[in-house]
Amino acid sequence: MIAMADGSFKYSIDTSSLMHAWIRAYPPDVLPPLWDRMDELIESGHLIAPMDVLLDLEKKEGDALYEWCKGRPGMFVEIDQFQDELTHVMKNYSRLVDTVKGKSGSDPMVIALAMSHNPGLTVITEEKGGSENKPKMPFVCDQEDIRCINILQLIRDQKWKFG
Repeated sequence: MIAMADGSFKYSIDTSSLMHAWIRAYPPDVLPPLWDRMDELIESGHLIAPMDVLLDLEKKEGDALYEWCKGRPGMFVEIDQFQDELTHVMKNYSRLVDTVKGKSGSDPMVIALAMSHNPGLTVITEEKGGSENKPKMPFVCDQEDIRCINILQLIRDQKWKFG
């Protein structure tokens, strides 16, 4: 695991994890302290996402999540800050995006954003598995030696307790 010099982690988060947490697992009306702590990570610069994650959310169900994210503009990073890494990901894992099936175009950007930092960021996604023929984010992260976790592991990383 790669941590910052102060022992903390920095994260690049995927649309799937935001939606999973907000809609299915930890909605703000059930677990508001989680979202307060997510705000703290965002404000400290330890939780970021490519701008395309915000665009994904605008297109999907969950208007309240989109509005919450839109109110945190410091969380979102423009593509020009990780263009070289994105070119690398798209060249080596072109099947990561499938426009015919509507597969998220932000997936390679989340990975490229993580790669653009030194040390690299940890990717947060709810995706699992993948292969060379059917790459998913965890597979690509493994190939690129990028730590890849889900929201529950983020909570554990941060040693957050709710009770």
